[in-house]
Amino acid sequence: MYTQAYSPEQSAFGKLENGRDVLILYVKEFEGQVRTVNQSGLSGYTYHWFATELKDAYVLQVTWENEVHIAIRFNTQHFGLIDQLLQPKDVILTTTPLSLLMEKAQTNQYNFIEFNDVLTFSNLSFEVPNCEN
Repeated sequence: MYTQAYSPEQSAFGKLENGRDVLILYVKEFEGQVRTVNQSGLSGYTYHWFATELKDAYVLQVTWENEVHIAIRFNTQHFGLIDQLLQPKDVILTTTPLSLLMEKAQTNQYNFIEFNDVLTFSNLSFEVPNCEN
């Protein structure tokens, strides 16, 4: 199975209003998928982790009921992000650079980030992929 996977360009950690820890990932390439999922109103998804063929990276693949899918590639420089996902965590995937979101918050003197198009995942966690050949 061939899957085109994209790596996060920016990431951040924070807390949601309800106190839950959140990992925020900016991946610009998923703009179309984010829009499609949001417009369809689907909330049911499945996810799984797999290692790349060379086992030098991990990929998180998320698939919705309408077969829309995304694949986020975590290279070695992203392994710190995977460490954050060893415990279940909420994840926000945005297609807007986090630096722009932070700039807007500072300009408006907000103590929060205002998102536009995002996908959210609850209690996402990293599971070591089964390495069967």
